[in-house]
Amino acid sequence: MKTSLLIITLVILSTGVTAESTGDGFVVADGVTYFCQSLRTGLSNTKIVTTDGDIVRVPNNSVQAYRIKGHQFELLPLVDMGGDTVDYAFMEFLAMSDDSRLYRYCSNCRKYDPLNGEIAPLNSVFRYYILRNGQLKLLTDENETGKILSSFNVKVYDDRR
Repeated sequence: MKTSLLIITLVILSTGVTAESTGDGFVVADGVTYFCQSLRTGLSNTKIVTTDGDIVRVPNNSVQAYRIKGHQFELLPLVDMGGDTVDYAFMEFLAMSDDSRLYRYCSNCRKYDPLNGEIAPLNSVFRYYILRNGQLKLLTDENETGKILSSFNVKVYDDRR
């Protein structure tokens, strides 16, 4: 009897803790910002559990940005080395400095690299983009990339050594 009462008390207290959690996540869809505790992306809809505990479903194609577990992603054009738009993808926002924003894109996180046309590459390939004056530019030159990343106080470790 005592163990049942103890378990019920613990369940009630634990649900109270999660209900009070405000979370730092958000989803921007069709210009509306939803503050959320969690989100889950399905085939056609994104399910958002708001900080109030409400469940909101929005179409995947209307999501413009989201932040979950401290990582912020924004829908941006995927630009190749020539400056042409290949597709649109969610890129991770890393840092901001003056009039520039630094983004990171994992080319093969979905097992296809649209920039190389390579299917199922073995290692994660991260590409860095800088948004300056409304123009998105892929950083390709290693020396230039190192200088730009250091101006944002971002350290990149080379694992090829």
